[in-house]
Amino acid sequence: MEAFVWNERYITGEEQVDAEHQELVRIINWIIGHRKSAAEKQEMGQILDDLVNYAANHFAHETQLMVASGCDPRFLQAHVAVHQDFAEKVTKLRDTPVDQDDIEHLLRFLSGWLAHHILGMDQSMARQLRRIRDGISPAQAYEEELLLPHDPSTDSLLEAMGALYRLIASRNEALERLNTSLEEQVQFRTQELTASNEQLKVEQGRLHLAMQQLEITQRKLLESEHRRAATTRRNIEGMLAQIIDNDPVPTFVIDANHRITHWNKACENITGLKAADMIGTQKHQRIFYPPQERPIMADLILDGSLEERVAQFYQSNYRRSPIIDGAFESEAFFPHIGQGCWLFFTAAPLLNAEGERVGAIETLQDVTERRVAKDRLLAQQNQLEQMVSERTSQLARVNTELEADRKALEELLARVEEAQQQLLQSEKMAAIGQLAAGVAHEINNPVGFVNSNLGTLKTYIGQLFAVIDAYEAASAGGDPGQVAAARQKADLDFLREDLPSLLAESQEGLGRVTKIVQDLKDFSRVDQAEYQLADLNHALESTLNVVWNELKYKAEIVRELGEIPEVECIPAQINQVFMNLLVNAAQAIDTRGRITVRSGQENGHVWFEVADTGKGMSPEVCKRVFEPFFTTKPVGQGTGLGLSISYDIIVKKHHGRFDVSSTPGEGTTFRLWLPLRGDRD
Repeated sequence: MEAFVWNERYITGEEQVDAEHQELVRIINWIIGHRKSAAEKQEMGQILDDLVNYAANHFAHETQLMVASGCDPRFLQAHVAVHQDFAEKVTKLRDTPVDQDDIEHLLRFLSGWLAHHILGMDQSMARQLRRIRDGISPAQAYEEELLLPHDPSTDSLLEAMGALYRLIASRNEALERLNTSLEEQVQFRTQELTASNEQLKVEQGRLHLAMQQLEITQRKLLESEHRRAATTRRNIEGMLAQIIDNDPVPTFVIDANHRITHWNKACENITGLKAADMIGTQKHQRIFYPPQERPIMADLILDGSLEERVAQFYQSNYRRSPIIDGAFESEAFFPHIGQGCWLFFTAAPLLNAEGERVGAIETLQDVTERRVAKDRLLAQQNQLEQMVSERTSQLARVNTELEADRKALEELLARVEEAQQQLLQSEKMAAIGQLAAGVAHEINNPVGFVNSNLGTLKTYIGQLFAVIDAYEAASAGGDPGQVAAARQKADLDFLREDLPSLLAESQEGLGRVTKIVQDLKDFSRVDQAEYQLADLNHALESTLNVVWNELKYKAEIVRELGEIPEVECIPAQINQVFMNLLVNAAQAIDTRGRITVRSGQENGHVWFEVADTGKGMSPEVCKRVFEPFFTTKPVGQGTGLGLSISYDIIVKKHHGRFDVSSTPGEGTTFRLWLPLRGDRD
């Protein structure tokens, strides 16, 4: 009889470790079986030495495995300590046995310790190694092992085994202490030794009882495992039956003999047949295809003959399931089910652990409403196609009529554009006339006093020539007194003082004319391409000079111009906007007021403001100031196109924006925004 019964609970999954465990079990069982033939102490000692050496090699292999796999140092240290403790105890026990009973206790100690170590420490090692290989850190694997719940039956077995070898160890330590003191007190401890021997006999009896309890516990453990497995299997089968029965999708299952094993409530509802009448039968073949009995898709899948017989039963009306491997699905009309219905059905094989077909499952879906809706949709589609055809003919006739109307509209639009161009030209000519009158007035003043200075200069030159003639006559022998008379008449001291001033005034006047002409040229930009980078602060200054005649009698000009970069724009058009805003600001002031011009930059844009202290506008007027032909001026004094043209230039051509704010009686502020790099139309 073997003292150590090996079973699958001792398997750790580590091939070398399990092989060495089985070898240790084999050695222990061999010793137990041959202990009477190997009763001599020396022979038994040699056998135990061999066992200890093999165990030492096995422990070394386990240590190497844990080090190589990177086990947590705390667990490695504890494992090594257990190995060392075993070696020390076996060595002491090996030297202690003197009779057959002691050898038997030693062997039982070895069996109990080995079973305890395999089920406890080595199984824990195996679980941690598997976690580490799955990518978990050694420390986390160790911590999870500490938190792992224990099986009560296994804990009971380990506790019994632990009690067994702790009892043996306790006995051994007591014997060692006794032997140590025996040499010194043998004369005085005879009675104590006798008492100890009696206690040992009691302990041996306890050991026998513990071993018997261990064997009983081991048997109960195996029986408990078998009962648990059977209960689990029954629970799984019951749960599967509940899942299928409560599934809202009609479902039935057949076994390897094509007999129905499950027929859920949804299947009862769709077919009108109770599960009690169907389970255990093969009626499904007759239900779906009466009156003849023919296999359904689940039968063909179970037989593995779907591919060969599909043409016979389903033609091309089937396909492989895109979700379930080995499953097929189809759709067909079943006139004998209910009042006749369309079913979409899917069948799949049921496989056992070895991959063998042990049954098949099939689900049904009533798609009658979808098919009816599809037929109705097809009929409506045909009707719509007919209506579309009729409507297309009508539209073709309407398009012909619209083409004629389009040509008439194009002619009318051409006339409107021509009229608009004439109005714009009229506005432009009016602005040019007004601008020319102001510029002419500005040029006339400096030209007038330059002309007057030229007349005075002509007189001064005549007087100087008379003095020169007197000098020439005196040099030719004439009367020297004529020179003095000519000098006195010409008043050379006055001429020497007045001539530089006269020339400076004339140069200043001509400079003003030159400046006005240059500003007029900058305003018109006649010598520059359309889109270019321009300094708009400078452009605003040029516009102020050009329209100065319109401003100087009405307002004080306040400049608050900030530093701005050059802007890509059409400068002549921006100048036209500046002119319109400045002239409107001046016209909005009744007596005399102030016009403030400002500039700045913000968020990739530059902005300009023209603010006046004029009459201001109501909110209703502000909303309409950019409308073409809208004006608040009396009839004949404005066309209402100035701000409309300005809006088109800023918003439509330069992709900027206009802001206007006004308060009646206080004034109006126009602000325009321009992007630094504008999109070109």
